[in-house]
Amino acid sequence: MEVIRTHKVRQMEHRLTMAQSYEDNDLVFPNEYGQPLNPMRLTRALDRAGKRVTADHVKLHDLRHFHASVLLQSGQSPVLVSKRLGHSSVSMTLDIYAHLMPGWQREAAEVFAKAMNQGS
Repeated sequence: MEVIRTHKVRQMEHRLTMAQSYEDNDLVFPNEYGQPLNPMRLTRALDRAGKRVTADHVKLHDLRHFHASVLLQSGQSPVLVSKRLGHSSVSMTLDIYAHLMPGWQREAAEVFAKAMNQGS
């Protein structure tokens, strides 16, 4: 949160220095004039960052998959992940990421068995 707050302060300061030249589109990462970033600019920046940590050819879309994978493997709801990714349906998310949830069937069976044992 501190990084985001610092970023927001810097963005406000920049906006003030640009005065009328800045177009406020309420973006988190705009270009220097407040407009949406060119996707190629992001790709090049990610490429440079990847080379600094010896991770060649990391694509922006790879980060999206990484985000979804971490959430699902950490037990987050596929509904939540689907909404975060902007998928049209949860089934779309599950079609892509179901292979990351191999233990879910066993866990579901254990939860059900425990619930049944509590009732007897």
